[in-house]
Amino acid sequence: MRGFESFESARLDGLGIRHRHGVPASAVAQAIELHRRAHAQGRDACLKWGPGSSVSRVLIRGGAEELDMAVKWTPWRGWGGALSDALHGSRARRALAGSRRLAAANLHAPEVLAVAETRRQGVVRESFLLTRYLGGADPLPVALERLRGRTARRRALLRSLGAAIGALHAAGFDHRDLKHSNLMICHDRRIAFLDLEALAGPAPLAERQRVRALGLLEGYARDLYGWLPARERLCFLRAYVDAQPGLAGHESALVRDVVRDAERRLALWAARPRDAQRHFPLAPRDALPCTIADAATPRGGAHGSRG
Repeated sequence: MRGFESFESARLDGLGIRHRHGVPASAVAQAIELHRRAHAQGRDACLKWGPGSSVSRVLIRGGAEELDMAVKWTPWRGWGGALSDALHGSRARRALAGSRRLAAANLHAPEVLAVAETRRQGVVRESFLLTRYLGGADPLPVALERLRGRTARRRALLRSLGAAIGALHAAGFDHRDLKHSNLMICHDRRIAFLDLEALAGPAPLAERQRVRALGLLEGYARDLYGWLPARERLCFLRAYVDAQPGLAGHESALVRDVVRDAERRLALWAARPRDAQRHFPLAPRDALPCTIADAATPRGGAHGSRG
């Protein structure tokens, strides 16, 4: 598959592994085992925890390179998911391909260190994506909450966000799951895109794709940040339009269509039972969970500690 040119192949502990040179297959298998243990402890041991996927942070020391990783696990999703994986590749493989396409367009995403899969009779049963952990980065909900009382910095962040998503769309990419927790605000204020298995393109964006993506963001903004003034949400949309010269003169029509889409989404969401974790995470966490371990021998067991 394209995107694996600089990766090596290995099979270890029932895992088919593709790993970047310098990242041992044994470290990949060890990180996956440590993630399984963290997931078994529940939500508080993971950065993200849920039935569809989960993410934990694993720091492995003592090898040729200290590996600070985010490990994302996509478990068995039924035969519908298996068919999608057979046609398009597992979620981990699609995320790697998406990160390569973004890098070629000078857009930012976490560096992929490895992907791994377990298969039975040729069918993907689960996949793992291991990326370099973005130290000092916050998901958008956390970043905005931290800036709640700092108007100038908050507006600057919203303009940066609008410019980044405008650049994404100008390059022909449609991120079909552009929710707030998939937008990471890095320490240097760059915007990093997550969940790249949902990335389509590059290809010219249809208007409906643009409105769907922006309507989703507007809906989340209204639902999550009732305190955020509408004029600040418009700062985001103006920066988005400015990043795409072809939209000049169409700002009013775009805002109208985005607001309608957001209102439709909010009406749908209001009819569903409220899940406090639906927009994970809702607030800053003072102590992010991390599993710390010493590097295992090539086929040895992993012994992790919480830290």
